[in-house]
Amino acid sequence: MIHFSLFGIPIRVQPFFWITMALIGGAIGASSPQEILRLGLFIIAGFISILVHELGHALTIKAFKLRPSITLEAFGGYASYPSGILTRPQSFLVTAAGPAIQLILAAIAYAALHLPAVAANSNLKYFTAKLFVISAFWALLNLLPILPLDGGRLVEAVLGPKRIKIILWITIVTSILAAALLFPYTGPFFLIFLGFFAYQAFQELKNRRG
Repeated sequence: MIHFSLFGIPIRVQPFFWITMALIGGAIGASSPQEILRLGLFIIAGFISILVHELGHALTIKAFKLRPSITLEAFGGYASYPSGILTRPQSFLVTAAGPAIQLILAAIAYAALHLPAVAANSNLKYFTAKLFVISAFWALLNLLPILPLDGGRLVEAVLGPKRIKIILWITIVTSILAAALLFPYTGPFFLIFLGFFAYQAFQELKNRRG
């Protein structure tokens, strides 16, 4: 496991983060030196993009005088804090900051693609393009109203804890629809990812009925 700090925020990167990024980047089919190089560029782009996303959360938490930490794991990452209470408006801002800063990163990467120096270097162009795609896709995916994704947390912050059953049903329906729409483009990986969230929400509904 890798440990380091950025802006005074402790960051942990678990081994399965790298494994997951490698699988998404096509590690199984990479055989030539060029394919392996581009796999490495994809992993670095994914690491930067997802770290920026979590820094958006963590720096906003820090602005509210709490002490955050970041963990990058198999299916992305999360920013946490050991103590203190955020109000619902504060929770909304903390949650929104992650995808917001990641979309800004996507816009910067997209603009960089049009720079002559980037366009002239095939590997740099590949890296910048992947940084754009990962940032845009990850931010938009996280904005889906699905718990525990950011979109689900935003809905939770707006509706409040008393309407958790409504939020869970929104999670189930959105997960099923998103899995059906994304499957032709992403394959089984995100189908499993979203299916797990739907299952979790369904189990939570069952527990609450009990």
